[in-house]
Amino acid sequence: MDYSDTTVVIPVKNEPAVGIVAGEALRKLPGAGVIIIHKGALRDARGVIGSPRVRVMQQRSDGKGAAVREALRRVKTSIVCLIDGDATYSVDDLKKAIDAVRQGADLVLGNRFHSIDDDVMPAYVQFGNNILTATANILYGMGLHDSQTGLRAMRTDAIRALELAERGFGIEEEMNILARKAGLRIREIPISYSVRVGESKQFKPLDGVRLLLTNFKFLG
Repeated sequence: MDYSDTTVVIPVKNEPAVGIVAGEALRKLPGAGVIIIHKGALRDARGVIGSPRVRVMQQRSDGKGAAVREALRRVKTSIVCLIDGDATYSVDDLKKAIDAVRQGADLVLGNRFHSIDDDVMPAYVQFGNNILTATANILYGMGLHDSQTGLRAMRTDAIRALELAERGFGIEEEMNILARKAGLRIREIPISYSVRVGESKQFKPLDGVRLLLTNFKFLG
C-alpha cells in the first residue's frame, strides 16, 4: 500500500530511539515522509538522516506543543501522524490509525489502556492519565479512554484549522478538546505500548496538575 499521502512527525528531545522509530516508519509506510523535529542532541539517527523521505528540523522554541506546531507548518500531505521517538509505540498501530482517517475520521487516537501492565507504565501514571481523561470527558463529553496518547493520525487541514497554541504537553489535550468543539470526527483504536528506550520521562505530580488545569482553559 502507498502512503505518499502521509507525513509522520516525530518530536524528539534527546531520544536515543529516534532512528529506530523513523526507520520503522520508512520501512512500513512506503512513500510516506518523515519529519524529525528535535531539541537538543539528535542521537542515533544516522541511519535515516540523508534519506530523501526524511526531513530534520531543529526546534526553535521549547516544548512538545511548540515542536508539533512548527512541524505542522511544513507538512504538505493530506494526512499527518504523530508518534513519540522513544519506541513505546508501534508503526503497525500507526498504519491502523491512518486507515481510520482514510475511512472518514478527522482525528484518530491510539488507546494504550485497553491492555497495559505496570511494568510498562507505573500504576500511579496510569491513575493520573485516567484522571485527566475522565475530567476532559466530563467537561466536554468526549468519551475517550486515553486522552494523552502520543500516537495520532489526522487530516492535516482539519488540525491546522484548530489553530493550536499550547507550547508543552498540553498540546494533546488541546487538540482533543478543540477537535470536539469543532465537531470533528474523533475515533479511538486499541494499540500496544512498550517499555521506553532511554531515560524515563514519566510525568511528575506537578506536570499532572498543569495538564489537569489545561482541561479548564477551553470552557465557554
